Amino acid sequence: MKNKVIMVVALFVFTVVNSGCDNWLDVTPQAQVNADKLFSQPKGFENALYGIYTSMTDPAIYGTHMTFGMMDVLAQYYKVHTDRYHDLYEGARYNYNNSAVQDVIRGMWLKSYNSIANCNVLLDYLGEKSPSFFEGDRYKYLLAETIAIRAYLHFDLLRAFAPSWKKDKDALCLPYADNFTDKVHGQRKTSEIVTLILSDLDSARNMLKSIDPAREEGFKDMYNHYVTELGEEFTSARAYRLNYWAITGLMARVYHYMGDARAYTYAREVIQAQEDGYFVFTEESALSAPLKSRDVVMQNEILFALNFPGVHDLWYSYDAGSSQFAINDKASIYPSSDDFRKEYLIVSNDRGNEVSVKYADVKSENGGKVPMIRLSEMYLIAAESGFKTHKTDAIECLKTLREIRGIDGTISASILEDEFVKELTKEARREFLGEGQMFYWYKRLGLPVDQGNTTVTLDPVQFCLPLPATEVEFGGRKEDYLKGL
Repeated sequence: MKNKVIMVVALFVFTVVNSGCDNWLDVTPQAQVNADKLFSQPKGFENALYGIYTSMTDPAIYGTHMTFGMMDVLAQYYKVHTDRYHDLYEGARYNYNNSAVQDVIRGMWLKSYNSIANCNVLLDYLGEKSPSFFEGDRYKYLLAETIAIRAYLHFDLLRAFAPSWKKDKDALCLPYADNFTDKVHGQRKTSEIVTLILSDLDSARNMLKSIDPAREEGFKDMYNHYVTELGEEFTSARAYRLNYWAITGLMARVYHYMGDARAYTYAREVIQAQEDGYFVFTEESALSAPLKSRDVVMQNEILFALNFPGVHDLWYSYDAGSSQFAINDKASIYPSSDDFRKEYLIVSNDRGNEVSVKYADVKSENGGKVPMIRLSEMYLIAAESGFKTHKTDAIECLKTLREIRGIDGTISASILEDEFVKELTKEARREFLGEGQMFYWYKRLGLPVDQGNTTVTLDPVQFCLPLPATEVEFGGRKEDYLKGL
């Protein structure tokens, strides 16, 4: 086992910071230590799991490029396509051969698989321990969350690099790294990868079903979503972790990607939890406060967020110099003047550009979070997946979401499915700004990408990020699946 760990970047060496009640996930690398020593105590396993979550905030992945950076550039949210000197200008033109774009893509691939590798190391060490080594149900928490993280990372890699399920579900595309090894994991078909993802998620969900505090009455107090309880640090602040509701929502997302009707069932379960008081939609009053106090991420409706206070400074570094993420035609995204997302989540910066404030420097309890799965997505999934069999409820889901945001929710009961999907797409574009989800929506449906006053029609290959050159040259990967698109 020692030899295995030497090959992994030292992510497992972390010290938990407990100087405040809500910052237990702020972890800092200290020094390389022997993994056997780290995993000799139950606390070492907990610290390792914290470290994996923290690794996901790297700017190469969810700290920037798999949220508001490259993935939202591909979704044409920004004015990047008009600025030849922008670092991601060629990305906005889907020129994946550009060296700067290739660097970003390579970083997404490597950092994601690095986090996956660390999941597998943690799972290897867990496999050597009895559940009785840990207090209470902590073994289940560790196992469930680790395999759920692994599934989450694989699924986003699949959505980014492989052809859409609709286009070619049998494409031999990515490896599914379900164990730690010094051997190259072979490429698997998309359908095989999705089966493995769902198997991992189903196992994780069942493990948490009877033990997760996120399903207890106390979680209805929104204070408990993000704040740790003294002495119960590992089992509190569940919104910063892949909790039961987040895994259920992720399963809805995966089935939605497949066009499988089960997406409706899982999304509906989360919606029912919201109706039962486990989540609360954000009211306009929470957004109309001065910016420093504004609930910029609408935190109480997030199923899972990464705790990343450093996103403030990172976002400022992008915005202050050249407004790298200036929004492309705000009015086309939010045409209604009654939409309070338009009024309070978009501001004009010092350079006169409209920018999102989701990652602005606000009071810590309202910011410093990277949304990973959001309640509104469950309404969109239930609406689209349920249209054929639960049309009345599907329409009601979209109507509710719109009215919650302050706009007219009127939708004709006789609306046809194609028109309904168009309306859902408009709403998705409003909801997912800054969160890296919209490009996947266009890709799944094969829709033109909205660029404001115009659209960009992509061919199926342009919807697929290319494998890093090193994977093809040295890893023996093949991109034959792109040839038939």
